[in-house]
Amino acid sequence: MGDRIIRHSRRVDQADRVGTIVDHGQDGPFLVRFERRDPCLVFPGPDAEVVVVDDPSS
Repeated sequence: MGDRIIRHSRRVDQADRVGTIVDHGQDGPFLVRFERRDPCLVFPGPDAEVVVVDDPSS
């Protein structure tokens, strides 16, 4: 774990949201922790991008 998910905003006046993937199932949703929030389930759509982090400590 430790990979990132970026949810791109659909509006120009809102910033993208970046979260850390805490857990995920084989084909299911991601358990993601966004800034200063408890983990939540995220069902990524076409506006989401998963960034694989080789070294989770970075």
